[in-house]
Amino acid sequence: MKLHLSRREFSLTAAHMLLASSAGGALLGHAVPAFGQSPRAVRLGTFGAIDAQNYIRAKALAPRIFGQRVSSDFVTVRAGSEVISAMAGGSLDMCNIGSSPMMVGYANGLKASMVYVYKNIVDSECLVVQGNSGINTLAGLKGKKIGLPFNTSVHFAAVAALRFAGLGLSDVQLINMRADQIASAWQRREIDASYIWVPVLPRLTDDGGQIIFKTGDLNRQNLLIFDGLLVRDEFKQKSPDLVLAFLKDYEQIARGFKQDPKEAVATMTRFLNVDEATVMRSLNTFYPVPASEQLSSRWMGKPGEKDTGVLKTLQTQARFLFDSGQITVMPTEVGGLVDSSFLAKMVA
Repeated sequence: MKLHLSRREFSLTAAHMLLASSAGGALLGHAVPAFGQSPRAVRLGTFGAIDAQNYIRAKALAPRIFGQRVSSDFVTVRAGSEVISAMAGGSLDMCNIGSSPMMVGYANGLKASMVYVYKNIVDSECLVVQGNSGINTLAGLKGKKIGLPFNTSVHFAAVAALRFAGLGLSDVQLINMRADQIASAWQRREIDASYIWVPVLPRLTDDGGQIIFKTGDLNRQNLLIFDGLLVRDEFKQKSPDLVLAFLKDYEQIARGFKQDPKEAVATMTRFLNVDEATVMRSLNTFYPVPASEQLSSRWMGKPGEKDTGVLKTLQTQARFLFDSGQITVMPTEVGGLVDSSFLAKMVA
């Protein structure tokens, strides 16, 4: 399945899309505004996973981060396509998202921008092969079936990895599968390999799978694969203080995830009702990038900087999406998608 929307279809999808909001949102900072003031609100997306947004929910931190007079809602999304549709419809303000759906939204005219590298993807997404397949290298995948979700960071990473190994799309069988379908297809031996993320990835390795490529290996080819924090431009312009407040707190939470994982494990285990090993595995493959480092040309760079790692990767990704028919218009430039002004304020 290709995410191939005309601008009209894109707008209609956003207008009619139903998203699940956290029922507990009213408990996290809904306050009556002072007389004569307009109510302020922030709507944060979450994938229902071990992320900063769910940590904020679990610890009821929203009033402290945004202020007692700002209402906070958490919107549950299941895929990057839902994030861009919700933002286009004005029902979501901020959310982490992979660079592939982010670029699809940008190419379709979404008025939003990436303000922060949410995480660097290193070993949380890998290409794994069946343990008895005899495949030890990417070149060994020729003629094999690879299951993965299309229009995602792993789709882009898989194609890039195959190309660097001298394989084209006609040399392998890429099969579009939802993440929740891959483990069962793997167990039935319907696929020879999969490029997928945690928590599906460890289910495959526990069943004899062997990792032969990690997304972080693309760094050697000057490609960065990352999740970014995407913010609706209208919200960013009206409430820059709330964006900055979230980013500052996110950086503290991310640091805590790495420096004090026991506290994070205890909190997220209770909140998500999952086992400690699952949470710890996720934290072990979580690589935040400090704001000071993101301001370097390797990442987002200073405001207005053009020759940066993030922009180069986005341009490469735009070309991949266009060549594969996932977007119908190749953006002439991708600089409008990246806004590092908030990073500059964070380190000032």
